[in-house]
Amino acid sequence: MGGGSKSLMRAWPMPARTISVLVLMFALSGAKAEAPQSKPQAEAADASTPSLPAPLTLASVLTLPDQVSPSVAQARAGMDLQASLRDERRADNGIDVGIEGRLAWREYQNETQDHHRMALHLGKELYDFGQTEQAALAEETLMDAQALRYQDRLSRFRIQMMRAFFDIILADFQYRIDNEAMAVAYIDFDKARDQHELSRISDVEFLRLEAEYEKLLTQRTRSEHAQRRTREHLANLAGQPGQLPDKVRMPSLDFLSERALKTLADYQTAALTHNHEVRRLQTEIKALQHRLESESAADTPTFRADAWGGKLSSYPEQREGNWQFGLSMHYPLYDGGTRKARVQSVRARIQASQAALRLAEQRVRDQVAEVFFDLQLAKAQARQNQRYSDYADLYFEFSRGKYENEMQTDLGDSMVKLSQSTFNIMQQRFNETLNWARLDYLTGQTLAASDYQ
Repeated sequence: MGGGSKSLMRAWPMPARTISVLVLMFALSGAKAEAPQSKPQAEAADASTPSLPAPLTLASVLTLPDQVSPSVAQARAGMDLQASLRDERRADNGIDVGIEGRLAWREYQNETQDHHRMALHLGKELYDFGQTEQAALAEETLMDAQALRYQDRLSRFRIQMMRAFFDIILADFQYRIDNEAMAVAYIDFDKARDQHELSRISDVEFLRLEAEYEKLLTQRTRSEHAQRRTREHLANLAGQPGQLPDKVRMPSLDFLSERALKTLADYQTAALTHNHEVRRLQTEIKALQHRLESESAADTPTFRADAWGGKLSSYPEQREGNWQFGLSMHYPLYDGGTRKARVQSVRARIQASQAALRLAEQRVRDQVAEVFFDLQLAKAQARQNQRYSDYADLYFEFSRGKYENEMQTDLGDSMVKLSQSTFNIMQQRFNETLNWARLDYLTGQTLAASDYQ
């Protein structure tokens, strides 16, 4: 991880001798997942999608264009579609302008006569008791709902990218731990093999040590695969399935120390007021109510004005002249039950949306509570990890002293404990960061990429 050790020192203070040992271990281990980019995969990547930077940073994955996510792109397309429907509905209340032409003949008093027409027509619906207005309001409100859907999916995508980024760092570190543990087990197994050949240990003890070594070797292989798998996952999310990130820079996450928890009730109230999904459902219900009013007004009269100018007939001097203006009314008396069925359909959709809203509110309350208590536990976990780090550091110094005094031939598992203590601290900080991001998402706040450097 490029710059990882320095960032780690800056983000999580620990004893200097622990840091020096870790830096040495990183330099010697050379444990880095290979990220070959095959030519077919590279060509398959969307040319319009920006390449992943190297080294990869948390801020860079949080500021990727929204079109890299199919889910977010789908929501944006939904906004564009709804905008077109809104504009179409607005046009329904405008002025109609057109040219009417007719080339025809007719029979009149046993003779064939011309019946031609060429005229400019202007028409506008004047009043329909709110039917058109409410329909336009429904489309306008649905536009707001689509915008909230877009914001919801964008926030979820950024949290997904954050989790994928953290998973790469943890996978790299887990490999180092498992590699060190496997090396320690191999040393014990190799010694036991020599002792077994000299009949100094039993078959049972020898097979136990061999089985322990094989188990740790399998675990290291699994961790090595996790390095590749986590990189594949992030590249796939970023729309670059063939471009696996190699170096990853450790984030500082300094902003975490500045954040303090409010009460659970405060966050639940904020979530029910500002959560994007809750607001989207509330907005959709408002849109359906406008649509219900529009459908309910379908059995009321409609008034409009129309004007024509031009050649209204082939005999303008005798019959229709050169212009015509009129006010008309249309009053539906019977439609076979169409209006009633449409009203019932909209009412059923309102009831379904109201049920979905209550379900979303229940889900949001539970999710906020879950994240809140996880964040409350974070301080206790941090203290626990710090105590283990102190123990691992002291244990390493103790083992090194015994090694320097030739009381033992190696450092034993002290390096493994040292690495594990650092991994625990990293994992806890990453989980805390994700929980704060989830809490911001649940309460309808925008995920500020500038905070995650």
